[in-house]
Amino acid sequence: MKIPTDFDLADIITDQKVAPPPRKPRLQKHDIFMDIKKFKAVDDHAIKVAQQRHRSFRGLIWHLVYSSKHVKTQVDKVRALFKWIVHRDPGTKVFDTNSGNNTVENIIEEFKNGKSTHAQIFQILCLYAGLNCKIICGKAKGKDYKPADSCNDAKYQHCWNAVCIDGNWFPVDTKWAAKRKTHPGSEEFYFLTDPEKLLLSHWSSDPVWQLVDRAISLQEFENLPFVKPHFYVCELNFMANVKSTIQTKRGQVKWDLGITQPTKFFFRMTTFDTGSESVDGQSLKNFVYHEVHNGRANFILRSPPQGMYLLKLYAKQLKTDRKEEITKFQEVVSYRVQIDRTCIEDDPLPCCWDRTWGPGTRSERMCLYPVQKKGTITTTEKSICIEINKTRPVNIFCRCIRNDWNEKELQKCIKIQDNDTKAYVVLTMPMSGEYGLEFYGSFPNQPENVYTHVCQYLIVCTRRDDDQNEELLQQYLLSPGSRNVESFEKMTAKNVQPINNMPNGVGLPPSSFQLTVVNMNDADLPDPSPMNHPTNHKYENNTWDKHVKKICEGSYTTFRELMWDLIYSKNLEDDTTKARILFTWLASVNRQELTFEDVEPGSPEEVLNGLSNGRTTYAMAFHTLCLHSGLHCKVITGVAKGSDYKPGQPLGPGSNHHTWNVVLIDGIWRLVDVRFARRPTQTSNGELSYEVDSHFFLTHPVLFIYTHYPDDVRWQLLEQQVSEEEFCNMPIMTPHFFLLGIDLLSHKLANIYSKDQVYIALKYPNNRTYNFTFSIQNVDGSDEYEGVKFNRYAMLEAADGMVTFRVRLPKSGTYNLIVYAKEDLSDKKENMFAEICEYKIVQETVSSTVHKPYPPCAYQSWGVAAAFRKFGLTTNQHSGIVETVNGEVKIEITSPKPMQFRSRLLHYEHTTEFEGYVTYKTVDGKNVFNVTAPFKGEFGLEIYAKDPDTDTKKMRHVAQFLICCSEDVKTLQLPKLQSGFLGPQPMLVKYEITAASHPDPVIHTDDNKIEIVFKTSEAMRFTASMSEAETTNDCSEYVFIQSGDSEVKLLIEPPRLGFFLLCVHGNPFTDSSHQIPGLYNYLIYCKAVTKEVVPYPKQFGYWKEGCYMWKPLSIKSGLSGEFVPFAVRVPRAKTVAVVVNKDWTPLVLNEVSGIWEGSIQINCTEPSNKVVLVASYGDDQLRFATLLEYVL
Repeated sequence: MKIPTDFDLADIITDQKVAPPPRKPRLQKHDIFMDIKKFKAVDDHAIKVAQQRHRSFRGLIWHLVYSSKHVKTQVDKVRALFKWIVHRDPGTKVFDTNSGNNTVENIIEEFKNGKSTHAQIFQILCLYAGLNCKIICGKAKGKDYKPADSCNDAKYQHCWNAVCIDGNWFPVDTKWAAKRKTHPGSEEFYFLTDPEKLLLSHWSSDPVWQLVDRAISLQEFENLPFVKPHFYVCELNFMANVKSTIQTKRGQVKWDLGITQPTKFFFRMTTFDTGSESVDGQSLKNFVYHEVHNGRANFILRSPPQGMYLLKLYAKQLKTDRKEEITKFQEVVSYRVQIDRTCIEDDPLPCCWDRTWGPGTRSERMCLYPVQKKGTITTTEKSICIEINKTRPVNIFCRCIRNDWNEKELQKCIKIQDNDTKAYVVLTMPMSGEYGLEFYGSFPNQPENVYTHVCQYLIVCTRRDDDQNEELLQQYLLSPGSRNVESFEKMTAKNVQPINNMPNGVGLPPSSFQLTVVNMNDADLPDPSPMNHPTNHKYENNTWDKHVKKICEGSYTTFRELMWDLIYSKNLEDDTTKARILFTWLASVNRQELTFEDVEPGSPEEVLNGLSNGRTTYAMAFHTLCLHSGLHCKVITGVAKGSDYKPGQPLGPGSNHHTWNVVLIDGIWRLVDVRFARRPTQTSNGELSYEVDSHFFLTHPVLFIYTHYPDDVRWQLLEQQVSEEEFCNMPIMTPHFFLLGIDLLSHKLANIYSKDQVYIALKYPNNRTYNFTFSIQNVDGSDEYEGVKFNRYAMLEAADGMVTFRVRLPKSGTYNLIVYAKEDLSDKKENMFAEICEYKIVQETVSSTVHKPYPPCAYQSWGVAAAFRKFGLTTNQHSGIVETVNGEVKIEITSPKPMQFRSRLLHYEHTTEFEGYVTYKTVDGKNVFNVTAPFKGEFGLEIYAKDPDTDTKKMRHVAQFLICCSEDVKTLQLPKLQSGFLGPQPMLVKYEITAASHPDPVIHTDDNKIEIVFKTSEAMRFTASMSEAETTNDCSEYVFIQSGDSEVKLLIEPPRLGFFLLCVHGNPFTDSSHQIPGLYNYLIYCKAVTKEVVPYPKQFGYWKEGCYMWKPLSIKSGLSGEFVPFAVRVPRAKTVAVVVNKDWTPLVLNEVSGIWEGSIQINCTEPSNKVVLVASYGDDQLRFATLLEYVL
């Protein structure tokens, strides 16, 4: 970017503004910005500049500070300079040319040689950017520092900066931020740090630059805990005044850390000098007790042997997104532990697996909820009982530990009563003392040996051991030299024995057993007749299929032995069960392994052996098995539609010839095809096996005719027989079609002739959930037209028991449409799509306007998806196609709980999404998507959702709608907003706040004056920020907050036309955490500016605590001695005054109304252009807090 010719660097000596004296800032870091994402544009700009070289320092300052539209305020400038230094490669040159000595360029270039510091460069940049900045020198606790070390060593000497923003000095440490830029949270800690937080690691030798109310000495600094930035990233706080050294002469030491978010801790205690984690054979971790309970992390130190130790605490926040949770522990604070005298009673804790006691996040993930919440259980009884609630079946294993005791003996002391919803664990303790009781859990569908540690308890038994004796003690003590071996044997009070209804095979047949062949005299058998009332015989398929699998794995030398094990040893009398066993065995067995000895011509062995060389068909083999099992069976010849058959293909002589069977069951001829039922598949180890398709066992003739046409039409077994031409014209329907209960609805023939568009409908059971997909291919093998897949010229929609296909092909020709489906079963993760039917579409002509492809959405299925129903969502749109009205569509989705949504809008001609034409908001518990069509045409709207409580994966596709706009409308593009940004935020409900005046987060206003009212159930402290949606320019000065007893008003005056984003934050008066969560976000569209706007006064912290201003809401510039009336309510104030040019005018309290009143003379010709409203709250009438600041 070219530098303007009129741009000159400031004279930092003559142009420097007068800086205010150093004092504690009136604002905190969160008052300046709530979210670091606010600086994304500034950060991207600064990092980009840091990667470039510049011709001169003038060019650097111009590009970094003045060239970007995003760098506007003082905070933006400081941020840009901070990011430039932190992310610049210190080993590279900054400027293209070498400069002379004593130049700014030379100072910056000398940094890589160690002749200048981060603090010096940051100060230079700030001064030339028009910012007041100081270098602060002092001591800092670096990475080599150990708690309570003396800081007099020169290696702890350090310098950093303080920068002035709106009259407030804030510390900045660019050097330490650069070292931690791989940890964003730690890097950000050193940007505009709150002084009281930085004081734990940085000590200024000049007390005033500590920027706190009471400066501390170096000795006090050394005695403070050694705190790392991650301490504040995890939002921890100290609950007591703990020093850097934990010292005990006798007894235990207890301290707590406050936590505001779910956090997991880890600790490591080592010897101070050698770093060893054990002393005298004892692990030092067993001398620290830790549990998290009631928003506190509790730590209790037991005294190890006399000496000096180092205790480091690590932490990580547990986020709702599991991906975010998989992070490393980072150090948060460390202590020096000084043990002057070992306490006799301080034995180490039981050596359990974890370092945290009591239930926590692991137990919740395993769906286990112990009633006992604290990690320590103290009892005077011999036994304790722990009750655990479950929300799903979980296997529980318990392990009892006592130091130097035999665990196998202690396992006998545990009794578990367990069912799917509760578990009771009873521990009977042989003697008094301390025991560790660990809980492990495993879901039933996991392998038996996969157990996860859930939680652990410290059991302290203080009963009197009247029955203690040496023999009992020796029973539990470990023998010298031995150690415990962890055993994860499943412990349960239930002893479930497997039930086997399957009689065991006998093995070799008795010598008296002789095979007989059934008499197949046709005169004695019924003629083929239609099966009007089919019998669905219920056989124990699971039990008998296991039996068949066992037979398949065996080896038989004779047909007689095979039939004995397969049929006759089971004493079967039911013909259907016999037929099922024969059918399953023949469809499953590896025909290459059928090797009988002494095969005679014409024997059953010859028939079965012929399967391996193709001399025998499966129909012949099944016929042989049936005849030797007492079943009447026939072989039927004809034609069948195999895997290579195409819709409408004529059946010539010899083509698609096939054989199958009919078997007589309960006097009715039933259809069987073993060959079609035999489905080859490959196992995980690469071996070939076969699955059985039960569709072809005792198939109903109405279904069988779609794939099989007998030479003798009587064996169709139909009332109304089908001709061969009709058979050829039937659509191809696979067994999966009938297995899923699908039926044809619109087209009963395979060939579909079309002159424009085709509408095909299938029917499926409304009480089952299916997923569908399809493929379209030209008969010449091509699958695309002008680079676009034919699939894009069709849309699929499944809803209310009907699946429809709208096909509009771009050119004439013949195409194959193949439909696939699968049932959506959560317990079948390997459930794959399978072909269900196939049509031939003959596109005879196309319309004069060539059909366009449908929008390129991610999924072929339109309307609501399977995940939509899983989440329990409902919508006002019952069709996947939605027509616009005046160019707009509103889709409402109701969810049973708050969820995260996102969407995108697509068009077939555009490769990018249409940003800003879809707005998402939450109104009265409904998720509303407002879609504005960019122009006339078709658009695809994809909607994704996620349950933040349970779904740890990526967003799931829940719906997809085709938005059709047939109108010529002029649309307004809305700003692109983050999904879930608009509307109420989670804390609004928690604080019981309601948006009384504007529940709709999208506000269209014909003028530029808005009043938004919130109703509150308790005293609330509100704050708000407003910015232009397009430019992100901050407009918060046009928002004013008025607080009442049970309501808060926001007065908003947008300064110009366009879109504005209003973010409302707040917390109760009783909340002292300094965390101000979001409550409600609005999008405001100002159509007209009907009145001149004057910025509202700047509001400070005390103003937001119940104050209300009647007048003046603003003060215009240009006043010359006029009196301005003031009327304001300031709860709890003892004195209220207005300060103009250092002239103080107190306001008078109206005892009746409680309003402070007065008239103030204002003269804008004076040097100061500020009018300040202040108040005193305590007895000290010299201490005033700033409430409002009018800038004239």
